[in-house]
Amino acid sequence: MTNAPLSFGGRAARIALGAAVAFAAALGLAPSPDGAAQSLKEMRARDAEERALQREADFTGRVCGASITASFDWSTFDDWPEGASATSACDGALAALEALCRDGRGAGGAVSSFVCAGDGAGASLSGGELTYSASPGDNGFDDAMAVLESNF
Repeated sequence: MTNAPLSFGGRAARIALGAAVAFAAALGLAPSPDGAAQSLKEMRARDAEERALQREADFTGRVCGASITASFDWSTFDDWPEGASATSACDGALAALEALCRDGRGAGGAVSSFVCAGDGAGASLSGGELTYSASPGDNGFDDAMAVLESNF
């Protein structure tokens, strides 16, 4: 019987690497979409914001008789103040769409996705996607309404 050294090639190496990646993610060292390290607190905050924004988009979709997917362009939130709600800053843009649907102005079904961005560039509509680029403390109603009214 020989005492051969242990080898960690192949499957064992992949399992060890996978465990190391999972451990790093559990510590909050997982990369964000823009490549920067993200803390567990940040990941939880973003997850909560994403769920809240989708709930708002679901409500707007029910009012408009359409399915609306919602997402964030997190790469635009680098200078966003900690603790400021991105969903609250973008919700007014969805409320503008709801107002048009309630008034029967033909907006229902024309918007299928909503993107909340954080660079303060305002509202835009392109190919069924409504984007509102918010500023902290803003709500986007007036800006989005102007864009939507010019299209419907």
